[in-house]
Amino acid sequence: MSTQSVNLDDAEISAIVTSRKSVVDCHIQNFLSNRNNVRKVIGLDVELTMIEDDSEETEDWHRGKNSKRAVNQHTEETKEEDSKMKSQVAILQLCDGDESLIVQLALLDSMPNSLLNFLQIPDFSFVGVGIKDCVAKLERDYGLGCKNAVDLGKLAASVMQMPHLAACGLDLLGHTIAPMKLDKPSSVVFSDWGKVTLNKKQIKFAATNCFAYFKIGNKLLWG
Repeated sequence: MSTQSVNLDDAEISAIVTSRKSVVDCHIQNFLSNRNNVRKVIGLDVELTMIEDDSEETEDWHRGKNSKRAVNQHTEETKEEDSKMKSQVAILQLCDGDESLIVQLALLDSMPNSLLNFLQIPDFSFVGVGIKDCVAKLERDYGLGCKNAVDLGKLAASVMQMPHLAACGLDLLGHTIAPMKLDKPSSVVFSDWGKVTLNKKQIKFAATNCFAYFKIGNKLLWG
């Protein structure tokens, strides 16, 4: 586990990176008991890596072990011409405005029940850009469903009566609804999210993106 303090404009967020079930359990409990988040809004995002798709390997992640080797999504080339690659969710980010929990799903030995149950609580609104696609990938790769996933683009289009916002990304949504200075260097965006130790720039990017979703969602849902 690693913890890093991340600043975004006037906000200071505690970013926790972990692949340990006990740490996930602890911070899910923090989300549930956070009195500052009375509206129960959670920013949700994922980052992907690429893995070898070998049909001879057994899909045994759900039995407690991920046997597939994670490789860099954009820079590492396969050594065998007939080797196939596929995307896999590497990390899940959740933010309640105070903490950003960055769960290294691909490195977990087993899925925490606390996380499975938390994502199914209907009282919480899980918000993000393209969140339906994120949730579909979580379901596909780890069997993680989400009860109340809210797409910020569609929500913004409805609340602000600006239909074009439905197809907009984080930058335009943030500029229109909750202006903040987001740093998105391509070297970080397209970096290897499946590695064991994320660097400080990756942690900052993951934490601030998820916080931005929280901030925009909070404003749209509750004004």
